[in-house]
Amino acid sequence: MNHQASLFDLSKVPHDDVLDIIEARLGLTLDRAAGHYSALNGTAGFPTGTGTWVRLAWHRPAELNAEALTGFETALVLTKVPRPVWRSAATWYDDDREVVWRADEMTRVTAPAVSPTGAVTSDPDLPETWWADLQVAIKTLACYQTRRVSMTQEHLSQRIAEVYGHRLDTTITDWATVHGDLGWANVCAPTLTLLDWESWGKGPAALDAATLWVASLQVPPLAAKVLEVFDEVLSTRTGRLVRLLQCANVARAFNRTGRKGPLTDTMATIASELLVELT
Repeated sequence: MNHQASLFDLSKVPHDDVLDIIEARLGLTLDRAAGHYSALNGTAGFPTGTGTWVRLAWHRPAELNAEALTGFETALVLTKVPRPVWRSAATWYDDDREVVWRADEMTRVTAPAVSPTGAVTSDPDLPETWWADLQVAIKTLACYQTRRVSMTQEHLSQRIAEVYGHRLDTTITDWATVHGDLGWANVCAPTLTLLDWESWGKGPAALDAATLWVASLQVPPLAAKVLEVFDEVLSTRTGRLVRLLQCANVARAFNRTGRKGPLTDTMATIASELLVELT
C-alpha cells in the first residue's frame, strides 16, 4: 500500500521504526520528545544527545534528484553565509512506505526560526541589525559560483504563462546564487541563521527576496519592510517577474482546488498591478 499521502505530517503517523534506523546508522540518540514536525512537507527535526540536530525528510523515488539529496553537503562551500554545518547523513529506501528517507545531522542552531510554521500573522519586530545581516547574507550568497540550479527560466516562464498567458516577455536577465526557499520558517532570529539548504543554486536574482515578501503579505507593514530592504532587486524587471511568479503560484492553487487561501485576492490585485508595470 502507498502510504505517502499520510506522511505529510509525521507527528500523526507511526514512525518509531524510522527513528530507530537513524539512531543505528548515525550512531546517535535522538531526543524524540523534543521533535519538531512540519505539517506541510513531511519533515521533522530532533536534537541529539551529542548537541547536534538531525533533520528527517522523505522523497518519492520518481521525483528524486541529486540536487535535492546533496544540498546540505554542497552548502559546505558557503563558508561566509550563516547556516548550520552539515556533519553526516543516512539515506535508505522504505519498501513498506515506498519512499526514500534522508536524515541529515548538522550543528544545532540556538536561535529559533522566526515562524516555526512559516506563516506570520503579526510583525516579528526584527531589529534593523537583523535586516542588515540578512541583506549581507543574501548578497554574499549571490556571489558564490555553483553548478546547482534552484530555478530555471523554463519553470518561471511556464508558470506565468499558465495563468497570465503569453503576452509578456518573461526573460530573466539577472541571475544569482540563491537559497531557493527563504520563508519565515527558514530564517532564525535574533541571531540570523538560514536553514534548509536542499534548494539552493542558481536562480533569478530576486527569488529569495520575493519569497520572503509573499510570506509576509498577511502583515502589510512586514511586506512593506521586505520591499524596502530589498528594493534594489525587487524593483527591477527581474524582481517584478519573480513577484508575478509568486502571484501565479497562488492563482494556480486556487484554480486547482477552487478554495481561496488567505492571499488569493491580495495576490490577484498585485498581479494586475505587476502586469501593467511589466507591459
